[in-house]
Amino acid sequence: MSSLHSLLEAIKGRGQTLASVEGTGAASARDLVYLAKAVEAMVGADALLDLLDTAGRPAEIVVLPSPGTGTITLTTDQVSRDVVVLRPDQGAYTATAAILVAPSRGWAAVFDNELAIPLRVKTATQADPVEIAPGRKGWLFCDGTVVDHVFDVAAAVAAATSPLAMRGDLYVRDGSGNARLPLGAASRFLGSDGTDPKWLLPPGRPNVRAKYLANDFIARDGDDNPIPGGTAVSLTATPRLGNLITNAAVFPDHANIGIWDADSQSCMTSIYRGMAAVFQDGGLSVWGNSNSGRNGDPSGSHWPHFQPALYRTTNEGHLLGETLTDSAIKQIYGNYGTTMILLENGELYATGYGGHGQQGDGTTSSKSFFQRIVFPGDAGPVRYVVSTCMTGPDSSAAFYALMEDGDVYSWGYNGYGQLGLGDGTNRTMPTKIAAFDRNVQCIVAAGGSYGFAHFVTIDNRLFACGYNGYGNLGDGTTANKAAPVLIDAGPVVKCANTGYGSFNFAFYIKADGKLYAMGFNESGQLGDNSTTSRASPVLVSTLGLTDPTKVIDIWAYGARYGAGAFALTKNGQFWAWGSNVNGQLGLGDTTSRPAPALVPGVENVSQVVSPTTGINQATQYHYNNVMILRHANAADRIARRNGYPMTAGYGGTFMGTPNASNPTTAFKYVGFPPKYHGRIRRIACSGYHDGTGNAEQDAYALAMDGTVFAWGPSSNYALGDWMNTGSVCPQPLKF
Repeated sequence: MSSLHSLLEAIKGRGQTLASVEGTGAASARDLVYLAKAVEAMVGADALLDLLDTAGRPAEIVVLPSPGTGTITLTTDQVSRDVVVLRPDQGAYTATAAILVAPSRGWAAVFDNELAIPLRVKTATQADPVEIAPGRKGWLFCDGTVVDHVFDVAAAVAAATSPLAMRGDLYVRDGSGNARLPLGAASRFLGSDGTDPKWLLPPGRPNVRAKYLANDFIARDGDDNPIPGGTAVSLTATPRLGNLITNAAVFPDHANIGIWDADSQSCMTSIYRGMAAVFQDGGLSVWGNSNSGRNGDPSGSHWPHFQPALYRTTNEGHLLGETLTDSAIKQIYGNYGTTMILLENGELYATGYGGHGQQGDGTTSSKSFFQRIVFPGDAGPVRYVVSTCMTGPDSSAAFYALMEDGDVYSWGYNGYGQLGLGDGTNRTMPTKIAAFDRNVQCIVAAGGSYGFAHFVTIDNRLFACGYNGYGNLGDGTTANKAAPVLIDAGPVVKCANTGYGSFNFAFYIKADGKLYAMGFNESGQLGDNSTTSRASPVLVSTLGLTDPTKVIDIWAYGARYGAGAFALTKNGQFWAWGSNVNGQLGLGDTTSRPAPALVPGVENVSQVVSPTTGINQATQYHYNNVMILRHANAADRIARRNGYPMTAGYGGTFMGTPNASNPTTAFKYVGFPPKYHGRIRRIACSGYHDGTGNAEQDAYALAMDGTVFAWGPSSNYALGDWMNTGSVCPQPLKF
């Protein structure tokens, strides 16, 4: 075929010579027509031969001599082949890569790298070559200046496989580049927020999907992922509430395993006959008893579902220029007679009892509508709010606001110095605790009118103030403290305290995994194998002495009758001690324990709640019940997902099971509809008795898809049920 090409080239050349001759030897017009036709035919044949020649050409084989350090320059003919194969020669290859310099012209070819080292291809002026891994193929092209991939097969295969770590993962492109998108939660669909792919709630009615129940201190983002918090000082509002323990250098046994510093406060009931919830769209609902105006309804009515308004003054809503639409609710806090709403912009609103200044409005008046609490001008936004009345039917509350900058403001009842302001005078407006200067990261409080509080600073020290009649502050005395005093120089992981009617006690975990207790101990609730009250921190016996039994989480509940505690250890085991009069410890009997006992059949617990107050044995304040949220594994506990509620203690509708024995001395699973079994995120409770011996403990559960369930007796719409009827079986609320 090559010789035929040569012949055609010779004929074409001769024809062109004849056409250019002039004079007597010139070709006639007729000769030129014949010549033109002949050339036209030859050109067509030539093109056909070119196609046949190209189709029959084999792949270009390029042999790279060892050790591979030399640069090979490819010719135009070589890159015109469809396939260029790089093959090794004899000997070892020590070069980091083989370098091929291609012509600076348009071409495209598949390069097959049979070498044991990477192949890098570029033009003479190109700075960064494209690379083909050993034993791989790459489809390359040149635009006349640089060589690039037509399609980077190797990169696509690697990218599509390496980020996919778990079943259900997807591979997407978001704002930061190629990324792994984990499997979405139940009832979510894959969509977009207008920018990136993500799992979204189905459209329609986001106002019926709850994001938080009242007194939850774990913030969540729009995708329901926990927001870790952090100890950094901020002068602007943030979405954070409590802190996830993340500092592995200080807390090697507690960091990044789902331990939250303020979460123990959700343990005790605080709302009388009712509950509240924040919805996914930033709205809220308050339901149940309207005592002291706590539900924010100016008419004072009990409601199964009430969505209150916010007011800037006692008789006017917000002004034209005050925009609240971008400030959803990030916390709803409730106790016996007061409810507070914290917006994402850091503004705090209150309704309900105000006899000691609890409304923070400069008066001692109660009110039945949400009005903004005005802080001093240099206070900055509020991070979260707590009070001493988490644990009983008492309106004599002291309130504490942890600010975004680490300062603490307090107001309300101060009979025992619990406000930490250096005196025993009530405050009707938020007042800064001078002992702290932008250095507090966590507050926990309890005790009702005998209030006290513990504070953990950003350097992990523990301070306390307030009532100290049984040594519950842990400073070695039983004298009340009107200003915060140092309890432990740390490093302290977290603290939990409880109590009511002066019967107060507390715990804290240190970085070494040991658990310490102080305060009232009549039922052995301190866990030191005694019933002696302690004014100085005492080691909770048996726990934290070995690596598997290091304590990672702690919950305290109750006051005098029915008081106790639970702890989670590093190996996932669940331990209980204290009063067990109704079998609420879940140990299979009604024998109280002065030292930790292993709870059988229960592991990986993320939450404990109890409506137990127990200040008077002669009345029915000690209907002792406990509900826990356990998980199938540590990963689910850490992520706070896929929980299973279980109950033990005084038999009744609170147990969430038919024919519950009284007492129920072992934890039993609460029954749910099939799609919600093992799909619970959070639990809560409310209650107290009505003075006639009727138990009123109510239970609530927040499912992964935002559905709220309620069960127990229903007085004043405590279950959020429009029919105001009780239920043994958890029922979804219809907001």
